[in-house]
Amino acid sequence: MNSIKRLNKGLVAWRSRFDARFMIAIFSGLCNAGAHASAFEPDRDWFFATCKSLHNFKRTSASTAVPTSVARLNDQAIESINGFFDLWKVHGDGDQRKLAYILATARRESQGTWRPVREAPGCGTDETCREKAIGKLLSSRALASGRPVAENYAKPAWNGQRYYGRGYIQLTFPVNYKRADDKLVTGTKLFDKPDSVMEERIAQTILVRAMMEGWYGAKRPLSYWLNAQSEDWLNARNNVNPGSPNKAVTAESAKEINGCLRPAR
Repeated sequence: MNSIKRLNKGLVAWRSRFDARFMIAIFSGLCNAGAHASAFEPDRDWFFATCKSLHNFKRTSASTAVPTSVARLNDQAIESINGFFDLWKVHGDGDQRKLAYILATARRESQGTWRPVREAPGCGTDETCREKAIGKLLSSRALASGRPVAENYAKPAWNGQRYYGRGYIQLTFPVNYKRADDKLVTGTKLFDKPDSVMEERIAQTILVRAMMEGWYGAKRPLSYWLNAQSEDWLNARNNVNPGSPNKAVTAESAKEINGCLRPAR
């Protein structure tokens, strides 16, 4: 009897250490093992006919955003979205909302270009300009927070490479380039040559897998916010950028894109 009581107490203590939604996310992941076999397959023709244009949104509060204008999907955007659809077959699951949120994130992170981008995109390929721009950003953040200025990660590292943000998810810092290499089983390709992250297929794969598996941000998969019991479009942004002041913008964009998705027939 005493051993049973101790076991029960142990189970209660164990449960208390886990967030309920996190357990749902884990369960969803288990259910979706081998997800590519049952991944949601979008009707591509219907998508591009329905979403010929997408709204741009403006934040009106921490939790709301309103449409301000529209942007037509050009050939570049269509090519990129089809690439994400292809990758979804391999790394996705049956929940179209996650696909919608990934597409909204790709659009948001690429500033509407639907192409991998470099941090401080206004600098183009001028690395000195980028180093100065990121240094200025870090100084302003330090001033606002009252903390010391962080090391400028746009400067060359010990190996001569610069590990500033690149791609659709703005992969930053040497450790994250190495982690992406490990996840994608690319040896040291991304670490040795960070510009490899600007390759479309690599950038898209990193975004899809990172969001589905919870590599960055809150380090929880999209299924933590979008699952059978929960639909938290706003806080799903924590999957990539927990500190974003524009979560509502991405949320509204994702919901609009979700409305353009239906199963292929």
